[in-house]
Amino acid sequence: MNQLLLVLLLPRRLERFSLEPQARALLASPGVVAVDPARLPVSRLPPALVAGLAMGQAKRMRLPGAPAAVAIFHPVQFYLAGALLARHPHAELWYGEPDLDEERAAAGPKALARLEQLHAAAAERAALRFRATADLDLAPLRARMAELGVAAALSGPSSAPAA
Repeated sequence: MNQLLLVLLLPRRLERFSLEPQARALLASPGVVAVDPARLPVSRLPPALVAGLAMGQAKRMRLPGAPAAVAIFHPVQFYLAGALLARHPHAELWYGEPDLDEERAAAGPKALARLEQLHAAAAERAALRFRATADLDLAPLRARMAELGVAAALSGPSSAPAA
């Protein structure tokens, strides 16, 4: 039987991710893997192209086990998460909802509509939703990992220290 995984789809490289301490704490668990973001500016590409690219990326992805959950931290990641979930229909989506206020204020009408559509789709599809903020408590995520059978670290704090 394949090892069950929590797949963290990172919105930016781990070293630049605002939740780096929490991500590293989760990655200490043998059942957690991280996927770096695409190098393409997917938020600027046509949705149909992004969806096609995501399907190809999900198909090529070599994971060390079967995803039990796929976690995203930005609405635009819903494309790749959806492609992974299509390939692994028993996996669930976790949505770490970011603060989108600045992005909403800076977006034009078309980009704003796309952002809102993806946010709504991710929120509706998610089996687990949480605020992706610096004070993120990992205890509910670890509890759900245990329920799903994802191997966790033997010990560790329930939340990572804030940077």
